[in-house]
Amino acid sequence: MKLAKKFGIVAVVLFALIGLVFVFVFVAMQFGWLNVRGTIKDRNAALYQASSQPVVTTDNQNAQAVLLCKIHALSGMAPETASNIYDVYQVKQDAVLASTMLTAAQERFLDTDLPTQFNACSSVLVADTSPLAKSAYAWADSAEWGVISSALIRDQVVIRQAAKDAGISPRLLLGGIIGEQFRFFTNERDSFKSYFEPLKVLASLSKFSYGIAGLKPATAKTIEDHLHDPTSVFYLGQSMENVITYPDGSDPDTVRFNRITDTQNTYYPYLYSGLFMREVIAQWKASGYDISNRPEVLSTLYNLGFNRSIPKADPGAGGAPITINGVDYNFGQLGYEFYYSGELSQEFPY
Repeated sequence: MKLAKKFGIVAVVLFALIGLVFVFVFVAMQFGWLNVRGTIKDRNAALYQASSQPVVTTDNQNAQAVLLCKIHALSGMAPETASNIYDVYQVKQDAVLASTMLTAAQERFLDTDLPTQFNACSSVLVADTSPLAKSAYAWADSAEWGVISSALIRDQVVIRQAAKDAGISPRLLLGGIIGEQFRFFTNERDSFKSYFEPLKVLASLSKFSYGIAGLKPATAKTIEDHLHDPTSVFYLGQSMENVITYPDGSDPDTVRFNRITDTQNTYYPYLYSGLFMREVIAQWKASGYDISNRPEVLSTLYNLGFNRSIPKADPGAGGAPITINGVDYNFGQLGYEFYYSGELSQEFPY
């Protein structure tokens, strides 16, 4: 009997405590004591409220300046998103749409200083018309790089095999070829726009240099000659002598030319490029200088050729000038920046 009485008392107390908890929760909800900053509900409400705010029309220069200021501020956090908003604004000229896109994009960065930057944009009077940067490199923001990178990704299996056979890093191998492609595309703008950009294919040079790698037939032959000449400072050793062979009874000059100009099977242009770099590395090593990890030097020499490869203690970037997105480069700079840019690092890792 006593046990039942005690159990009844415990039950009453327990139910009383539960009742108190429910009362507290109800009161707390009424006064907002349990609201948490940044919940989905609160953030969405803020977004919808901001989206419904009127935005002055695009003929107001101050409004355009504010929008462009916010887009540039966002580019520091999310360059791709900022670029997308900028592109839409340029096409649609819809300030309301652009403002709403910015508000939506800001949601992820509410705990950063981006809202402060956005607020500061309210006082901007002069529109910032400078190009948006997706990358730290002007060439990587270019339409030409979009074409080149797409083609290199398609060729990645062939490139890796050619680099392996040549005994060199694919990223080093590509430095000179990227320079050749940029030089052609920037010099032949009409051809680039009408043909190469829509098809996303590499250019096959056909004047003084040939194929996607911009090789001269004489240079390709010299590369082969060095493979078979143990007395040459460019000699790579007996194990590399048969990396390039010809069918019995064929004419080497004809076969070689067809190989370096073939746009369907691009193995040989990549192979010759890699072998050239390996041979100049061997030459410099014989003189006591290691350039095996100097992409700016290797890309420069790729452009200048064997005759200009003179080992020295302080080599730098050089070669033919190329202007991309308003920035002046040379072969060596492009090779250096590509190597360390991280671009295509999944396809051609370090």
